Amino acid sequence: MAGGVFTAPGPRIFSIASGRPFLADLAGELTASIKAAGFVAPEATVYLPTRRAARALAAAFLEASGADAALTPHIKTLGDIDEDEFALDGEDVAAALEDELALAPPVPSAERRLLLARLIAEKEKNYFDGQRHWAGAIAAADELGRLLDSLYTEEIDPAALQGLTPDHLAKHWRDSLEFLEIVTQLWPAHLAAEGLSDPAARRIALIDAQRKRWEAEPPQKPVIIAGTTGSTPAVARLMKLVAGFKCGCVVLPGLDLAASAHVWEAVDEPHPQSGLKALTEALEISREDVKPWPGSETPGARAGLVTVALRPAGASDDWRQWAEDAKAAGPEIKSALHGLSLIEARDEDEEASVIALKFREAIETPELTAMLVTPDRDLARRVSMKMRRWGVQVDDSAGAPFANTPCGVYLRLVAAWLCDPTDPVKLTAMTDHPRFGGGLDEAGRHKAARRIDLGLRGLRPQNGFDGVRAKLEAEKKLSEDVSAIIDLLERVAADWPPAEASFAERFEAHLKAAEALSAGAEETGAERLWRGEDGEAGAALMAQLRTGLPLIVHDAANEYADIFARLIAGGAVRRRAPAHPRLSVLGPLEARLQSADLVILGGLNEGVWPRDAAIDPFLSRPMRKDLGLPSPERRIGLAAHDFAQLAAAPEVVLTRAGRAAGKPTKPSRWIVRLKNILKGADLLKDVEETHGACALAALLDRPETITQIGAPHPKPPVAARPASLSVTQVEKLLRDPYSIYAQKILRIRKLDPLGEDFDQRHLGNLFHKVLEDYAKEAPPSSREAAIARLAALYEEHAPAHGLDASHEAFWRARAAAAFDFLADWDAARRAQGAPAVTEDKGTTTIDIAGAEYELTARADRIDRLEDGSAFIVDYKTGAPPSLKQAQAFSPQLPLTGMIVEAGGFEALGPARVAGFEYVRVVSRKANEKFAGAEGDEAADHIAEARDGLMKLFGHFANADQAYPSQPRPQFMNEYGDYDHLARRRERSAQGESGPNGSGESE
Repeated sequence: MAGGVFTAPGPRIFSIASGRPFLADLAGELTASIKAAGFVAPEATVYLPTRRAARALAAAFLEASGADAALTPHIKTLGDIDEDEFALDGEDVAAALEDELALAPPVPSAERRLLLARLIAEKEKNYFDGQRHWAGAIAAADELGRLLDSLYTEEIDPAALQGLTPDHLAKHWRDSLEFLEIVTQLWPAHLAAEGLSDPAARRIALIDAQRKRWEAEPPQKPVIIAGTTGSTPAVARLMKLVAGFKCGCVVLPGLDLAASAHVWEAVDEPHPQSGLKALTEALEISREDVKPWPGSETPGARAGLVTVALRPAGASDDWRQWAEDAKAAGPEIKSALHGLSLIEARDEDEEASVIALKFREAIETPELTAMLVTPDRDLARRVSMKMRRWGVQVDDSAGAPFANTPCGVYLRLVAAWLCDPTDPVKLTAMTDHPRFGGGLDEAGRHKAARRIDLGLRGLRPQNGFDGVRAKLEAEKKLSEDVSAIIDLLERVAADWPPAEASFAERFEAHLKAAEALSAGAEETGAERLWRGEDGEAGAALMAQLRTGLPLIVHDAANEYADIFARLIAGGAVRRRAPAHPRLSVLGPLEARLQSADLVILGGLNEGVWPRDAAIDPFLSRPMRKDLGLPSPERRIGLAAHDFAQLAAAPEVVLTRAGRAAGKPTKPSRWIVRLKNILKGADLLKDVEETHGACALAALLDRPETITQIGAPHPKPPVAARPASLSVTQVEKLLRDPYSIYAQKILRIRKLDPLGEDFDQRHLGNLFHKVLEDYAKEAPPSSREAAIARLAALYEEHAPAHGLDASHEAFWRARAAAAFDFLADWDAARRAQGAPAVTEDKGTTTIDIAGAEYELTARADRIDRLEDGSAFIVDYKTGAPPSLKQAQAFSPQLPLTGMIVEAGGFEALGPARVAGFEYVRVVSRKANEKFAGAEGDEAADHIAEARDGLMKLFGHFANADQAYPSQPRPQFMNEYGDYDHLARRRERSAQGESGPNGSGESE
């Protein structure tokens, strides 16, 4: 423009077209226009929406100067609706300072969060039986803070909430308005009493103060506002004023000046142009009043395609005509598609791999820049991690959540442990963390942590740390180092403040405990805990939190870990290590006004980009409309504008994942529209790059050769095969030979879970002990005495078997019913004989082809009947097997009978087996039938079991016989302890069942 942009008649409002490098174009023309107006660059002031854009504009001015160094205009950030900070001072710094001092100081953001949470907690007390829920209150405070920001930003007095008429609303919305007395009354009253102001309200006041100063005394030097959509009313008013200054102008990002009147009229809130349309109305101008920025009149070749694809629904009736025109246009439409790629990966990991490859390709070209823009922080982190394959560091501008860094995780683990210091899960999770030191060197810490993990498996120990020591000692894991760690844990836990202490006291005790537990053999706890980027960020965050902690009052001690986790949830850790200078990963807000040679737009799925229309937890849509608050679709329109601006760049790759978190995803509405219009023009194939890109990504991890491995088919030497099995292991050998191979030959044992809850299995162990002691005693004199004695033994042994007060009530009724049944059952058994064996082991040997095999059994109870014969009893807390099942694969009692007849039980001697019985002692059904056999039937079962055992032992005495994993479909179960080692699920997915994948077994 001859003479520069400041020579145009006011109001001077321009637009830089989509697809143009916004900041480069802005800097180039401003450099010339400022000089033409008779000023030097430092006399001009440029306002941009973000700090990142401000830094990039400074670089653009330097490049436009063509020199190695140059003076640039003052570049400041003008916070838009998504920004947190305003930096306005104008020419008269003293006047600006005076205006700022005239306003009440702002409440620090961290303090505001806790103040709102306190008001919410007090409010909740009235709704939840006097209970305060601080962790939930802090989460609600974040939402309430966003509502306050919206009200102040839109310049709506919070008191207007009281004017809503809730009679026609659902009850929960009426309750919400009552709850929002926090906003309408309590929060303003608190600010007034403390002489403070809300940060959002204060930002708006500062902008208006700047505007009023400029109205009174317009600046005589250049002022430019660029790149903002003016979605804040105060900013829009400021833009209107600046556009009329003698040396002022406003530069909009990507206003569609070519759209027809029909299309412009149909623009709705989810449309990319909705924000700019609303701005033109706020500026009281027509779209025709906006002029193209000099040198940026022509949009990028793709801008027209994106504009057509994203047209509002009311103006999409000419899509078909556009498709027909596109087919005939030839070079013009080909130019729009040149440089555009669409990749739809199978899942989020493949999407990250594809993007990483695009980055890798980019850095192979000298000076080529590339940026990934996505609101999906998980995708951003995946890409950053995958770039490490080539030793390339890519910095995610959002940083890493502090709560997920080593320091943050450790602090959360310590907080959870302090709330329940003898819980095995919390204890082992903390001691296994790298920041835990325990006063030991690294090797000693690893070894001790492993011993603690193994020693605390199974039921949770009772009686505090004494119980922990007893359990570790019983498992032979209480080494000197482990003992020292347990002593340290006990000392630290003893310093945890009592329940009546304040949250601030617990916070300080928590950090003190974390440091004490972090200390190693050569480093102090503070040195180990607060080291590195995450440690330094954590120390700063803890110092920031301290100031507001006194606001948390009347919290429950057991809530501490949840509250602490909520408090640190917003913290972030940003890398200081140098990242690759030509690669960047940005969020959509940070990417505004940015440009790169290659732009990758990732995570293009509904709910991610754009995000779902936010649901206001406090106000319904009609309520928001009545107040004058923007609809949830407004943010979708802003997101659409970001997408449209970025998608118009010369080289663009659009990516999405077909599945995320294991679930199918829905493509972004923008992708759907773009595909539909290209498909209609038979041009989708020109941008579709999914197959090639995903195939190339797959090659990164594809081995040179692939060897298919069948089902495990181990054939150990005969000498290594077990020569001794218990009767229960015989069943395992029948069902799942591989489990015997893993257990007896590889000597692999399944670990019990940590901190197990008392369940049916543990109840069975308890009843076995009760019935063992009961059978050894003389029979009680009456049924009532028998029931009382069983109950007394149950109470006596319950604590040692892990039945604590929290579980006792659940099992009480089942135990009482069991005592009632067992009193009658035992009396009936004793009428025929007396217990001779209780919980004892019996053994017999079998000779097969000159080799001896041992069979063992641990009998629950064997009675000697009056005729000298034996009756075998096995207690079951679950459903006992039927005789048919026992014959097929569960011959436990018939094999025990075989040992009895061979004289394998010393207390009994050789005896004829009169019968055997499975007794269900818990949850027994009414009129449950006898589960066993007697007389000749029992003898037949024993003989059949003996023959089957001889064949089974002989079968596996053959060196060519393998130990397959669950080879017989009819005997399969779903709970094999070694199924994962045998890759059973993998084989099932491939349709295999037998050891060789054929469904056949040997």
